[in-house]
Amino acid sequence: MHTKEQRRPKGLAISRQRLVRQITSCWRTQALHVAVQLDLPDQLAQGHGDVLTLAQVCQCECDGLQRLLRALCVLQVCRERHDGRFELTTTGEALRRNPSDGSASLRALALWWGGAMWPMWGDLAYSVRTGLSARTRQTGSKNYSYLDKQPDVAILFHEAMQAMTAMIAEDVAQLDTWREARQLVDVGGGNGTLATALALAHPQLHVTVLDREDAKPAVDNPFSALALAGRANFIAGDFFDTTPVCADHYMLKSILHNWDDSACRKILAACAAAAAPGARLLLIERIRPERLKPTQHDEALVRTDLNMLVGLGGRERTLREFNALISQGGFEMVGVTKTQHEFSIIEAKRT
Repeated sequence: MHTKEQRRPKGLAISRQRLVRQITSCWRTQALHVAVQLDLPDQLAQGHGDVLTLAQVCQCECDGLQRLLRALCVLQVCRERHDGRFELTTTGEALRRNPSDGSASLRALALWWGGAMWPMWGDLAYSVRTGLSARTRQTGSKNYSYLDKQPDVAILFHEAMQAMTAMIAEDVAQLDTWREARQLVDVGGGNGTLATALALAHPQLHVTVLDREDAKPAVDNPFSALALAGRANFIAGDFFDTTPVCADHYMLKSILHNWDDSACRKILAACAAAAAPGARLLLIERIRPERLKPTQHDEALVRTDLNMLVGLGGRERTLREFNALISQGGFEMVGVTKTQHEFSIIEAKRT
């Protein structure tokens, strides 16, 4: 005898199972968050694969830790050997403080999403209903001013953004536009990850990072350590008000998606006021297609689109919407280049 549940079409059962996985996917974020909180990737890399030893080092209850480690095996962060010990995988290497392959660590990104960003998503309904920032509702602070009272969170924020930026640094450095470039202003350039990569790749290029004061300590160190002090500097400032002059290139990586159209126009107007005719503007952003599909690319887009909504009331935009902002800001779009990651590079020139 067959029950009604058993007689359901196979496709329907599969779609329901997929939906259940999506509904409950929060466990992944928190499992990774706790893993880096406990410093498990580095502990495993040091050979502490025995659960009893790890429990002592991490000051955890043994059974709970073992269950977390097995969850991390499912996420391919580590693997359980036949002798019961755990070891880090190549994927898990990216969660170490300093990955052995020299790539940028994703540790701060896991801490950011599972920590500071976590409460924002609980207020998504508020942002959807009002179009307003959940962070402002929760902290009482507008824009990024909430970081002023939380220096540790500010450091984590810049490190998390560095992790995302490092993924596309090589793609950006290979653009033809840098052959003729001499002066670059990285507007909202954070801790200088991208500006540093560009200056190293192009010895003729002088770079200036414009960002909040709390980014400065992090940005000074790589400049000095990599012998870039003579052609790299940091300016603390507000990109809504003014942008340094005398540059032939201005770059905004993941800046416009933070803000509504009115704020974006102010940022672009500040760049236009500083730029001479013919100066180049590079916008490094995710470009939303006119119609979204259930692909990994579009999944990343809607994730960050909702993230901008709860965070600052910002949004991801289509190429048509970017073109409208660029034109209103005194620039003309001249080309678009896709990167290997989620981003595209929109190039424009000052009219």
